[in-house]
Amino acid sequence: MDNNRTSTVPIVPKQYRLPFFMLVSCFALWGLLNNMTDNLVPAFSKIFMINASESAGVQISFYGAYAVLAIFASILLEEFSYKAGVLIGLGLYMIGALCYIPAAIGQSFDIYLMAIFVLAGGLSILETTCNPFVLSMGSQETSVRRLNFAQAFNPIGSLTGIFLAKYFILAHLNDADMDTRKAMDPEQLNAIVSDELFWVCVPYVGLVAIAAVIWFFFCRYKSDDENVPTRENTQPLSSKLGRLGLCIALILIPFLFQYYSAFEFSMVQQILIMMIGPIAFLLIMPDYRCQLMKLVKLPRYFCGVAAQFFYVGVQIAVWTWTIKYIMSVFPGMQEAAASNYYIFSIILFIACRAITTALMKKFNPANMMSLFAVAGILCCLGTIYLPREISVWTLVGISGCMSLMFPTIYGIALRGLGSEVKLGAAGLIMAILGGAVITPYMGSWIDNTTVKNQVAYFESINRPLIAQAEAADARKSLSGAMLALYRMSEASPADGEEQARAAGKFQKNLETFLSLPSLEGDAFEQAAKSLPGCSSLKPGELAVFKANLERLPAPAGREQQIQQFSLIPALSTLSGNQAEVLDNLIALPLDMKQFQTAQENFVEKAVRSSFFIPIICFAVVLIYGFFFRNTHLKKEEEEKPAQA
Repeated sequence: MDNNRTSTVPIVPKQYRLPFFMLVSCFALWGLLNNMTDNLVPAFSKIFMINASESAGVQISFYGAYAVLAIFASILLEEFSYKAGVLIGLGLYMIGALCYIPAAIGQSFDIYLMAIFVLAGGLSILETTCNPFVLSMGSQETSVRRLNFAQAFNPIGSLTGIFLAKYFILAHLNDADMDTRKAMDPEQLNAIVSDELFWVCVPYVGLVAIAAVIWFFFCRYKSDDENVPTRENTQPLSSKLGRLGLCIALILIPFLFQYYSAFEFSMVQQILIMMIGPIAFLLIMPDYRCQLMKLVKLPRYFCGVAAQFFYVGVQIAVWTWTIKYIMSVFPGMQEAAASNYYIFSIILFIACRAITTALMKKFNPANMMSLFAVAGILCCLGTIYLPREISVWTLVGISGCMSLMFPTIYGIALRGLGSEVKLGAAGLIMAILGGAVITPYMGSWIDNTTVKNQVAYFESINRPLIAQAEAADARKSLSGAMLALYRMSEASPADGEEQARAAGKFQKNLETFLSLPSLEGDAFEQAAKSLPGCSSLKPGELAVFKANLERLPAPAGREQQIQQFSLIPALSTLSGNQAEVLDNLIALPLDMKQFQTAQENFVEKAVRSSFFIPIICFAVVLIYGFFFRNTHLKKEEEEKPAQA
């Protein structure tokens, strides 16, 4: 390539500047929503009291929608125009955001997931529309730089989204952790959750007004898809609507199959099944099948889809678990404070995006991407092995390494595709599925590794029965519930008004617990149900509770009273064959302070070790950049005679 010639070609020709900057607002919008949604993972984990792999359902719904609707978006563009894609994308976003209101009223995680899917479906259509639209606005020679320039506004939106999440969502989360919430009175917990979900809704619903302004702005704009051939002037409206309707029907059929099927599917499996519909549409329609076959025969393209899958996977996974990483290496830090490191990550991402975009005038984008992938691998190793004072900054450094990868892979893979560019863009947007696959995989790694560490700990202190109980039901950690009750005893009136109230409430609960052996009938039931975590006990469980209380020896002092109080989760659930575990806990009480320290170490080790997964993702991007570092340049040279 002639670098001097490229540097004189404007990134955005004058005639395209207005629509280009109109599109920039959409780049900022989906960046804002992407990163604000990342913060829903730690928020929902606390609000709905779910573990890492379950809370990753937010990302499965969000990025799964990208994968399912990307081909639909491509067909929408092929049959109609870029303008239609922008309008429908913004419309779906507004519908999904407004669905947050009934989800908050019903305190339903499932409704939130459906709302997130609709919202993200709109963003999928927007992104599928805007990326090739930007590529078409000028010379092929500056297409990668133009897309990088447009994408530079995406992290600005991302940074805005993080601030909105920090001050509207995370700052309004109650300090009580998951185990403490499980021990709360239902009325107290309901009040806390209602307030937290209200603040979740505020930024999402508020942004609907801004999206509506953008929507009306695009309504008045007359799109011009002259640079990329479309069917707009060659096919009757009925034919175009028929094709679009068939695509929608093929998307709905797998959804209805899952809804009425007797089989149970994981969320990732549900997304993969729903992708069958749009892929089937491509294979059914001869013209789309022909385009698909052309794309499949281009190694630069289909390898680019694979590289994009792993890149998006590493980006979403790293940003999703950044707050959890910070909270694990600094025990006691709350989500709002931990999000500061997330903000630093996005600032570095923005700065590196701007720098690398400028450097692309002089250097091969693929070579730069490979170099940054190597740096990303080194940062991941630092995140795993270095002391926490340094590792948190290598974690931040990962974002700088990711900065140029999405638009660079996108531009290299789509360069020179011609009439297949819209379908090709859909394939690269479908690759965003990586965020829905790799993120929950990291979450499962964290959960499973934590449980393995817990089991190993109890075996190391010669408590095999407790180890077996933890391994048998990791989602309902008996030791974790006991630890939450023990923490209640640590509240000190000297630490402020809130702690004084907590200490008074604990003392009242302790006195109620100590009175239980002397109570019978309704008096016992009323007192037992007033204790933390016991409000929903059924008659059979109350009988188990009363029988197990008789196994307790008379407490010798306050410390033993607190130890027995912390046994409430075991006293109310263990019976029959499990009674042996209770006997073991009574005869040899756990050292809760020691276990609390050990538990913090378990989580930190699990989160650190999960960063081996991003190393694999960076390696895939490195390989793509290395093998296709010159292919796009050769392709460009081949096209010059034809353009002359």
